Amino acid sequence: MSFDIERRGEHLLGLAKGIDRAHRDRLSRGEVEIDVELDLHGLGEPDARSLVRAAVEDAYQEGDRCLLVIHGRGRGSEFGSVLREGLPEWLTAPPAGRRVMAFATALPRDGGPGASYVLLRRKRSR
Repeated sequence: MSFDIERRGEHLLGLAKGIDRAHRDRLSRGEVEIDVELDLHGLGEPDARSLVRAAVEDAYQEGDRCLLVIHGRGRGSEFGSVLREGLPEWLTAPPAGRRVMAFATALPRDGGPGASYVLLRRKRSR
């Protein structure tokens, strides 16, 4: 799956190719109801990556559409915002990349640059 990713300072926007930008825009304006919150504070990069990928798959299987991933801003880390910087790769690479439509930095009410919204595709019935 291929994504267009824009970085504007601390703000991040991502959209899967072929998906209407209106989905990403609604997400970035906080207009999508959050179904699941995932807090990564205190986790190292490998554990956080595994947890994000598992949460995306679990949410997709449950029919949830929007995750709020709380990754922090890296203020307590000597290496900066490792989790925030890694998130785009974790969301766009397989297997999660097949489930994700868009992602965006959260609004201040939901954590601002210390959190990200993730919009999942609808689960197709078989």
